[in-house]
Amino acid sequence: MLKGKLLPQNEEYYLIIEVAMNGLLRDEVIKYIRDLMPPRDELLVNMELEAAQKMVPIVEPEVAQMLYWLALSHNVTRVLEVGTAIGYSTLWLAKAVLPRGGSITTIEINKPRYESAKSNFKRAGVEDDINLIFGDARELIYEMTGPYDFIFLDAAKGKYLDFLEQCINILTPGGLLVADDVFMRGMVISGEVDKKRNKTAVKRLRDYLKAVTGHPQLETVIIPFSDGLALSYKK
Repeated sequence: MLKGKLLPQNEEYYLIIEVAMNGLLRDEVIKYIRDLMPPRDELLVNMELEAAQKMVPIVEPEVAQMLYWLALSHNVTRVLEVGTAIGYSTLWLAKAVLPRGGSITTIEINKPRYESAKSNFKRAGVEDDINLIFGDARELIYEMTGPYDFIFLDAAKGKYLDFLEQCINILTPGGLLVADDVFMRGMVISGEVDKKRNKTAVKRLRDYLKAVTGHPQLETVIIPFSDGLALSYKK
């Protein structure tokens, strides 16, 4: 907890983010958290190595554990995931959802990653329990009728805003909408964009965060954890 003079709300909030995102402190915290995590399945560890070798973006283990905890603690039974990659986060969610007879639908637009996810689901023995769809979520999401009690966004960051209203429509009251990487390597906070093509994505992520924090149907908290998570609860 910060001590001393209480800062105005916005300044205090961004100071907390600055401290949490500080390189050395962040590395120490992550290492400490990961050391406390229970041993992961061999398949999950191998997927982490595969993602690192092939530079495939997957959630970090501590984020995956948080997704699992959220699904477990909220008795989630129907999940929609936008952005499967190789299926790493999907399998973490499956650990919470499938044992209680739940279902997971996940969408991936990249064909090689889709095939990798299919293979990983087969290795995990859950290929018949996960509805893996190949295609563009910007189109497919409008074919989803739900209702879902958990939606996880981990696709192209500049597209989150495109998904928002439909996600709210198909999310059950009391359901959770979780968006990953909302700080986009800190660029959303600093405004310093590393590549010109990321400028639009950063602006749209900022617009997404303003939309979910101000939406009349949502209660949202932004967590300075990993690369930023936006957790929204539908009223």
